[in-house]
Amino acid sequence: MAARAAAAIALAAALALAAGTAAGQSLARLTVRSFALTSDTLHPRVDEPFHLIVTLRVREREMQIANLDLPLLADVELLGDERQTVSGSGGTLYRETITVVAHRSGPLAIAPATLQATDARDGRAKEWYTNGLTIVVGGAGTSALRSGAAELLARALGVARMLVWALGIAVVVIAVVMLLRRRRRAVAAAPAPPPAPPPIVSRSRRQRLDDALLVLRAERTRAAAVAVRGAVWKMIGANDGATLGDVLRRRDSFVPETRELLIALERSAFTYDDDLQPAIQDACFALERAMETVP
Repeated sequence: MAARAAAAIALAAALALAAGTAAGQSLARLTVRSFALTSDTLHPRVDEPFHLIVTLRVREREMQIANLDLPLLADVELLGDERQTVSGSGGTLYRETITVVAHRSGPLAIAPATLQATDARDGRAKEWYTNGLTIVVGGAGTSALRSGAAELLARALGVARMLVWALGIAVVVIAVVMLLRRRRRAVAAAPAPPPAPPPIVSRSRRQRLDDALLVLRAERTRAAAVAVRGAVWKMIGANDGATLGDVLRRRDSFVPETRELLIALERSAFTYDDDLQPAIQDACFALERAMETVP
């Protein structure tokens, strides 16, 4: 009996090991650099949409990311999501933006997102977790406040129209009196022409990159990173509403140093707080390398 029990235990262990090995082989082999959950605001208002952002960076170049599960969103309404995968020499950046809306006020706990993959460093199947979020939703009554503000604005505009009308009459009367008085005076000399405006000095691309580097070195904050990102977007001819994918498809972005700079600025603008300073430092290095390629 003891021999049969030992054999059964050994068989069960072998089957479990085989099942684990098969599951590990079906998962992608990834080297996870960062995995974070953020929000574009921690204080949304009731019935006003906001965005949750899942950001994953891996060392490998992947066309798509599988086995990534979003957090359970039971207390909010899901309005849609947008996925973006960007691969380059530095690996792969995956970002999923989820548009949600809360219908009640108070604290709102968002559970972490999860990723199942085989760790490329040791070949073992693992599960990674993002951070969780606690969001405080502001109270209702936005429509009433807006209607009250609209009524006050309408009254203020009515008073302003009356004041403008009275002021206009006074100005006309004063103008007529002054005109009658000036008829008895000598004609004043014609005023000198206004000075010519100073010439507009256009700055070269290298000078604008140098300006961006000075700003990012002096103020190592997320606001500065977002401002520098917008300046570089404008420098290469992209508008403010363009995504990183749109910008990377432009002809100017085919230059490796420019492409590296765009990805680094995107990371510094939207990364999680613990990675902010390293991301800004990488963006500074990318700006220096981009300046070396510009005459």
